Amino acid sequence: MFYSIVRRGILLSASTCCVAVVWFGHARVGVGEEPAKKTEGDSRETIDRIAKNYELFLGADSIPLEMEPEPVLRWPNVTRDTREGATYVWTWDGRPEAIACVWENGGYWSHAFHSLSESKLVAKHNSRTIWHPEKEGIKFSRFPEAPTPADSAVKRLVQMRELARRFSCRLMHDDGNSEELRFLPRPLYRYKTERKDLLDGALFAFVQGTDPEVILVLEVAREQGQFEWRYVLTRRSMRALEGDLDGKRIWSAARTAGGAGEAWFHGALGRMN
Repeated sequence: MFYSIVRRGILLSASTCCVAVVWFGHARVGVGEEPAKKTEGDSRETIDRIAKNYELFLGADSIPLEMEPEPVLRWPNVTRDTREGATYVWTWDGRPEAIACVWENGGYWSHAFHSLSESKLVAKHNSRTIWHPEKEGIKFSRFPEAPTPADSAVKRLVQMRELARRFSCRLMHDDGNSEELRFLPRPLYRYKTERKDLLDGALFAFVQGTDPEVILVLEVAREQGQFEWRYVLTRRSMRALEGDLDGKRIWSAARTAGGAGEAWFHGALGRMN
């Protein structure tokens, strides 16, 4: 199906990514005394189960978001001793409103969320609110010198890839050095909605290995009566990040774990049996 999630598990390296998480004070989910030895299949099953235990809601009316049943990307990361990780999206009317990662590192489970919404969100776990960003998570910019959106989905995908290649993103290390992130030309997620103001959209990733560190959101939205391209870059890492468009710095994000009331939220779930 053309507008479908790109599902794949790829073995490679890199992780800072993540998905929203919750500190529940210091409460943890499934804490045990010793880390258990798990197979790859066991880890994936546990990660999927953790992700599916979240409930996300949109706006003042608490509209339930729909979780896509499969992760949009799997990314074990041997560089950071991450045996298994996965990225998920939650949507409303087909459009992704939140993105998150769950991963295993050193015998512990961690997660992190980022809002992709222009409205407020609430995330619950076992009926307990764990994440409630006070502001919208993204603010789009008009894409400069972009072509007129094509008249077919296939042609627009070609345009999306060409536009996305105009970006470059870097992960900034604590020692002051930077690491260029690799662009994945295949969208993590392609979407179409019934909204009159939104024609097309996709999520692209800039990765370390296959671990997503930066997400690019590209959309064809109606502005002043006509459709045009717009974009926004968002973090998927606690580390400092930078992004360029056509060689010019247009975005940066300082190192932070975020917080329960912020658009970005990272935390630990605890040691699992």
